[in-house]
Amino acid sequence: AAEEPKTADAEMKSAEGETAEDAKMEEPPKVPEPPKELEEDEKHCSKPKIKDPVAFLTPDTTLNVLPSVNSNILMCMKDGGIQHFHAGARASVGVSKGRYFFEAKVVEFLHGGDAAAQGTHRKPRPDNFLRIGVSTAGSTLVLGATEDSVCFDTDGSVVHNKSKVPGGTKIYREAVMGVLVNLDKDSPN
Repeated sequence: AAEEPKTADAEMKSAEGETAEDAKMEEPPKVPEPPKELEEDEKHCSKPKIKDPVAFLTPDTTLNVLPSVNSNILMCMKDGGIQHFHAGARASVGVSKGRYFFEAKVVEFLHGGDAAAQGTHRKPRPDNFLRIGVSTAGSTLVLGATEDSVCFDTDGSVVHNKSKVPGGTKIYREAVMGVLVNLDKDSPN
């Protein structure tokens, strides 16, 4: 009997010339599942709501803040050089426990330019600037200037104790900035 020649099994190639192993290696990686939310929504609170509406009271604003007559719209003065001062306002309601969410909408951006910087080597200051955050009662009205306040600004930065950490998205006209305050000690977040 004649001995048959030994041949190695050849891998089958596709029409494009790829082997089965090459095709396995090119499979896209699977997308991981999003993490499970650690907190569930709170049950409806049956406690009485606050008696007075949230407002910005004149003693809790800087001198260059102009409140609107019919709503909670605040605007800072911008004439005669006062636009170079920070304006600040504190809401009339404080929190000590629980979770709260509040927001502010940018309804207008003014573009006046810095006339003093024109024709000089000085960098013009930004026309528009907004910070939204929290502070302790009695702290300064300029958020982020001391250790007893923290805020987010229109540059997308977090500001605390005069330290600015970039990392967010810039805010423009018609944008809504929101802050979630979580003072629940038993919260996983």
